[in-house]
Amino acid sequence: MPYAIDLFCGAGGFSEGIIQAGFNIVFSSDKSPMVEETYTNRHKQLGLVEGVDTHFELADIKDLTTELIFKSINNLKYGNIFEPGSIDAIFGGPPCQGFSRLGKRDTKDPRNMLFHEYLRIIKDIQPRYVVMENVTGILDMRMLDFPSVLSNNYYAGQTLVQDILNSELIGLGYTVLDVQVLNAAHFGVPQQRNRVVFLAYRNDVVPVTYPVINNDRTTVYDAFGSLYPNTDFQYDTQYSFNSLEGRTPNVITGRPIPREYITNMETSKHETIVQERFSLYRQGENRRKAVNRLKNTGINLRTAAPSLFYESLFQLNSKTNAVLIKKTLEKLNLLANVNINDKWLHFTNRQLSLLKQFHDLHDDISFKRTILSLSSRLNTNLETTKIFWNKINKRLNKEIDEITYHNELLNGEISDDMAEAIFTKKGIRTRLDVENVSPTMVTLPDDFIHPYFNRILTVREMARLQSFDDSFEFLGKRTTGGSQRALETPQYTQVGNAVPPLLARAIAEEVFNATQHTDNR
Repeated sequence: MPYAIDLFCGAGGFSEGIIQAGFNIVFSSDKSPMVEETYTNRHKQLGLVEGVDTHFELADIKDLTTELIFKSINNLKYGNIFEPGSIDAIFGGPPCQGFSRLGKRDTKDPRNMLFHEYLRIIKDIQPRYVVMENVTGILDMRMLDFPSVLSNNYYAGQTLVQDILNSELIGLGYTVLDVQVLNAAHFGVPQQRNRVVFLAYRNDVVPVTYPVINNDRTTVYDAFGSLYPNTDFQYDTQYSFNSLEGRTPNVITGRPIPREYITNMETSKHETIVQERFSLYRQGENRRKAVNRLKNTGINLRTAAPSLFYESLFQLNSKTNAVLIKKTLEKLNLLANVNINDKWLHFTNRQLSLLKQFHDLHDDISFKRTILSLSSRLNTNLETTKIFWNKINKRLNKEIDEITYHNELLNGEISDDMAEAIFTKKGIRTRLDVENVSPTMVTLPDDFIHPYFNRILTVREMARLQSFDDSFEFLGKRTTGGSQRALETPQYTQVGNAVPPLLARAIAEEVFNATQHTDNR
């Protein structure tokens, strides 16, 4: 069985495909502790023993040395058999943020240099085959004064990344295939996901080829089969059966690992307004398509989504309402009670929208609960808060009143400001279409709305769309935000950053087949 190294392994999407293809992964590395937890747990599931069958190194690739790698793998059960030139294949996908067209595309982004470190490891290890994958943005990305691993020279000025890669690998004794863009949807993955793949083989081994495209399509419907027992959406598909039964074999039994129980299926709890907003999207629609449809058909938002109706109405009137709020507070001698700023005014305006909604709907319980909350915000007693509400109620929303807003929505007269108030600015948000493959999964879970339910996807649903087995459990935080995004790798990020295992398998199988012919030369 051939031996492989997986660098920048992440949660293990590429590793799953490598193992499914028939490789032994003797060394893998990533710098994220959250990733390590998920990755090493999966290896335990597969019967791999750390320090015996394989070695995971928690490290920045800049700190990896040839000595460390060979020391680690020569201490495994295979014996002291590894030296430069003996490893069959290196797989890796250097972090792509610096190359992605969705990012800033900074030629000086330090993450861009990680592919230099990847080349350094290749130079030291001298594997028979080299695989590198990345985002399509790498094809037209240029590096500034990039240092060569062949010598102390630099590629002066700006040089295309793929030209650097070709030049360096040829100099190291490899033949480099013409780069290809592979779409995961052509290899059984229910997702449109284009990845640039570089393949190279050492000049003394059998050539490798790219995998042959399979035009059979796996849809979102196929992907979500069997995930919703005891609902109207319970059904089975071949893809869901394979996900349940497993594709990646246990190294001891040689059989795939079936799912014992469902994991990573926790659903997000959305506010009523968010659920109503999601309900406006039809399958396959993004914000632009949904707005255009409503302009053609109109909508009775007050009936279809009452919370969203009032929320958006008050948002459209936020500036004039802010002036009214301040004046009323001043008249009641309440200005000194609160620290008025834009954030305070925003949330006070939002509370007033709820009061208006519950008042019009004669929902006394919700009205009482909300006016108590407003009393706390105004830092006064309940009676004074009621006086404030009675003084302000009929004077709110003077820029666009409730009846005018309702009629404009009915007639499809939706301005840009109205569209933003209803849908927010997030134009990329899309409701998945069960009859098609999904768009590219990303690390932000609120980019996609479930096709059946008014919520975002679970980690498991995203993993299904990436072609992970159901037995593969993602560990650590489910999500994170703010400044922690640059420091942590929560479950959603682990899934979104992964190479789809079925795409990885298709690539790895071609390399595996080449190694078998090489051994028989």
